[in-house]
Amino acid sequence: MNTETPIKKIKTTKIVYVAPTDTMLKVEEIFEAVPIHHILVVENENLRGVISKSDLLRVYKENAKEGKVPDRLGLKAEDIMTSDPITLDTEDSIGLAADIFLVNKIHSIPVLNGDQLSGIITNHDIIKYCFR
Repeated sequence: MNTETPIKKIKTTKIVYVAPTDTMLKVEEIFEAVPIHHILVVENENLRGVISKSDLLRVYKENAKEGKVPDRLGLKAEDIMTSDPITLDTEDSIGLAADIFLVNKIHSIPVLNGDQLSGIITNHDIIKYCFR
């Protein structure tokens, strides 16, 4: 494996995203319909955040502590997303992405080409690259 290979060679370009004002219910429906673990939150073509399945679980746990069920229509993507996520550029290396995953204990990184959202890379993408 060449760790200097640019991530543009292995990133996922089919971006699944929601708007910040989309409901938690819509996010759940996407996770049920599409075999992914991360949804990007985009507004006016700008990345605002990332929602992972772990973020949804956190919302459920926080509500359960208070004996409540989350308001799946009232909670919006912007309420449950991780804001200002770490990003990489298309020319950044696979080795850099791997280091960021390990140090930050995250599983996805949005990929930008300049200011434009270009894709997403996950730890799964790096594993597939290593074993192809």
